[in-house]
Amino acid sequence: MSNYVIEKTLNNNVIICTDEDHHEVVLIGRGIGFNKKRGMKLSDSAMIDKVYKLEQKKEQDHYKALVEIADDKVLQTIIEAMDIITHADHSVADEDLMVALTDHIIFAYKRIQQQQFIKNPFLIETKQLYSESYAIAERVIEHLNRLLDIDFPEDEIGFIALHIASSKDDLSLHEVRLTNEIINKSVLIMEHDLKCRIDTASIQYQRFIRHIQFLIRRLQKGEVIQVKDEFGNMLKAHYPLCYNIAVKIIKMMQQHLDVDVYEAELIYLTLHIYHFTQQNEENMHV
Repeated sequence: MSNYVIEKTLNNNVIICTDEDHHEVVLIGRGIGFNKKRGMKLSDSAMIDKVYKLEQKKEQDHYKALVEIADDKVLQTIIEAMDIITHADHSVADEDLMVALTDHIIFAYKRIQQQQFIKNPFLIETKQLYSESYAIAERVIEHLNRLLDIDFPEDEIGFIALHIASSKDDLSLHEVRLTNEIINKSVLIMEHDLKCRIDTASIQYQRFIRHIQFLIRRLQKGEVIQVKDEFGNMLKAHYPLCYNIAVKIIKMMQQHLDVDVYEAELIYLTLHIYHFTQQNEENMHV
């Protein structure tokens, strides 16, 4: 059984302690902070639901500040939301997600109480790219709405799904958002040059954004794929519009990622764009 020395009681459910190795930890449990004072020892593991060891002092200070501005009900609901996430997917990194999720939910809750809403520009892409994280986020939002008697909009499901996905896939939130931004801009380029709307509910769109996602990963890892020259020359000759759109998308990606992109990637991207033109023609004849 681990023994802890209480450093600070943040509220009835959260206390800051030092463990036996003199590391500062966050202990979470229902009623764990009730009547607790600095210097007291704690060894009743039955009261402890979660133990978080926040490595960085900046992270520790930020979490303490967040907890101090949230009332017990909100904080307990967030703790239960963390349980929903970690029980649904054991690959989620608890400590990394805890601060980010607490931060997001507290301020989103206060915003929505004041009728201030933020539009999520990457909601569709997030739902398609990170469907498992999105499904977990839906459960989190349902939990928050029910216990806090509030109505978080669907945009917030997307934001929370991004947090889960970034923790689950060992990606920074910046990388996840960058992928969504590149996909979004790619669609705008295609819609402008093809002069048609891209059906974001279609199977073709799902395939396209998956292709972009894995293309970004390949580029960041420096992986190179090959394609036969005659196949590439055939696509350029037969589908010049699609090829030119692919060139524009690749140039945009190069600017965002600061990497070189090889000819083979252009060819595969051209094929995806061509499939959108076929889909558009089919829809026109329906």
